[in-house]
Amino acid sequence: MQWKEVGIILSVRPFSERARIVTFFNKSLGKISAVFKNTKSPIQKGDVCDIFWKGRSSEYMGTITIETVFSPFGRIFQESEKIFAIDSTCSMCSNGLFSAAPHENLFMSLMTFIFSITKYDWITNYIFFELSLLSEVGYGLDLSKCAVTGTKEGLCYVSPKTGCAVTKEAGWIYREKLLPLPSFILSENITPNKYDIFCALNLTGHFLKAYFYGINEKELPLSRGYLIDSVTTNYRGDGTAA
Repeated sequence: MQWKEVGIILSVRPFSERARIVTFFNKSLGKISAVFKNTKSPIQKGDVCDIFWKGRSSEYMGTITIETVFSPFGRIFQESEKIFAIDSTCSMCSNGLFSAAPHENLFMSLMTFIFSITKYDWITNYIFFELSLLSEVGYGLDLSKCAVTGTKEGLCYVSPKTGCAVTKEAGWIYREKLLPLPSFILSENITPNKYDIFCALNLTGHFLKAYFYGINEKELPLSRGYLIDSVTTNYRGDGTAA
């Protein structure tokens, strides 16, 4: 049995003196691990590759050969926050997804983020990746309408318990218990500022923590924390400069 497909490298670890175990993510099969009999090829997390897989059947770990199509690291090796972001996305997929379970929407979201890493909107694509991950694992947020009034306009907060949006008017009395909903998440025409990014990462992080702790009692990747510190430095949770 054999196939060829585009994949994103999630992790690489030693297997023997002449081989490594590579975990990658592709569109049709999801997360897959295989033996890569090449210890010199400089593959890294976040690389987009053509992957050739061979094996007895899909139930057994096969072997792969890899041809790199796009490697983001060489373009961002001096930009630590982008390196943190790539490590965070790949680590969450590697640790948070079940093997051989297709996640086509998440794959496309991760691909969009990786190819945007040298562009101005990379951090918003990172946040949309986290939102996509939550949706794929069953922790998706309902931002379509207010959970109290049913209206679709003026959404301002998210319930930390249900993941449902509410308007400013409906949620004002409970505002200290609710999570702010940045407007750029609802409209692609809005450019976020640092406070918006802080609120968005706080929002997704709340539900990601619940998911990861629930499946394996693990914390989120350290790289995600470093990313937040880097992109939101000098900003507090009240929207003012520190």
